[in-house]
Amino acid sequence: MDMESVTLKLPRELLSGAQRVATARDVTIGHLVRQLLKREVERQMQAGAKMRVDARLLAALQALLARDIAQAANWADLAERLRMHGYELRAADGALVLFKSSCNTRVCKASEIGFAYDTLVTRFGGPMPGHSHGKCHTGMMPAGRLDPTRMGWLSSHIAQAQSWVDLTERLAAEGFELRAMGAGLGVYNSATGRHLCNTATVGARYKALVKRFGEAMPEHPHDMSRHLPRAAAARRTTRAR
Repeated sequence: MDMESVTLKLPRELLSGAQRVATARDVTIGHLVRQLLKREVERQMQAGAKMRVDARLLAALQALLARDIAQAANWADLAERLRMHGYELRAADGALVLFKSSCNTRVCKASEIGFAYDTLVTRFGGPMPGHSHGKCHTGMMPAGRLDPTRMGWLSSHIAQAQSWVDLTERLAAEGFELRAMGAGLGVYNSATGRHLCNTATVGARYKALVKRFGEAMPEHPHDMSRHLPRAAAARRTTRAR
């Protein structure tokens, strides 16, 4: 093996320590440095090779799955399309992760093949069933500007709710609550009291929710009896008596 001379400057303390280690091992400092440098170079090259393999795998997955993911109409359709290829999506570590169904092996994040969870939530109008999107990445979803991601999340919960109790519990699980806003309804952060949006902003006016649930929201001060179905209004009048 051809050897070349290299001049290496070291702090005095480090040189002293290296001399003690080399003496204890009965080798020269030069030999010690060569061995340490050799191991580090091999480690870095192996890491680089692994990254190249991963890149090839991601490219192959994109080629295999991109069309089906792009054409999927909803979460159920997407799950079926992936199942035909032997894959499935699961919530893991605050993200959406692709798994190999046959061996339960984690493959990659959906975002690594070009399909971020936020994008899919917006496309499908709500979070993946079983995946609490509001808690992804940063814990409780913060109040603030109603971006498409939050709009999709909130619209989904309101659309799926079967009653005021159901809707209240869905929002409470994510740290939010409903409050009366004049004749309307607002969504607020339970911890900070900060206003996120009005339900009308996501296509669910208070009047429409009253009609859907068959009753006004408990303790809402605005009289909505004229918007209730006749039977429900009659029952409300009877209870009031």
